Amino acid sequence: MEVFVPTVPVGCEWVTVDDHRQLEKMLAAGSRRIPWWNWPIRAIHIAQDDDGPRDAVDAPWMGSHGFVIKAPARARLRPVFGRAAQYVPVACTPYPRLSYVHVHNLADVLDENRSEIVRFSPGPDILDIVRHEFLPSVAQAGPVFKLKQMPRGGVYLTGEAVSAITKSGLTGFTFEKVWEG
Repeated sequence: MEVFVPTVPVGCEWVTVDDHRQLEKMLAAGSRRIPWWNWPIRAIHIAQDDDGPRDAVDAPWMGSHGFVIKAPARARLRPVFGRAAQYVPVACTPYPRLSYVHVHNLADVLDENRSEIVRFSPGPDILDIVRHEFLPSVAQAGPVFKLKQMPRGGVYLTGEAVSAITKSGLTGFTFEKVWEG
């Protein structure tokens, strides 16, 4: 089994929230669905940088904590992610129908004793994971999940989910393998 994390695609458009408090509220939802009264997520489209225009893609980058996808991508990803994700509307010009894929499937599958972990000091909270080691139960975590120990952290995908996304032809997705077992 393989486990991947999303990475920043080079030269592609981005979407960012226009209020950091809204992002914090969204990430604080953790394993809960984002309430409808927090919709839509207000965002800003970043179509160019100092190097010029960025490429338009099916999934503009917002961060490793969740995906932002255009309407056609939503139909293709729904069977891949199943009930592990919620699709929250994003208000952002020039795209009227963007969705934030809120992964609310939290899995207790990180082997903290064998992983190389950087913690906030003082305390047990995880800042970063340098080297991942997973428990055998990762096989039952589902195609997409977040770590129970880091509900505000990044999204993890199985090799099957990455393969399905890659075969779909959707643009804007890049991944890094963090574990094979």
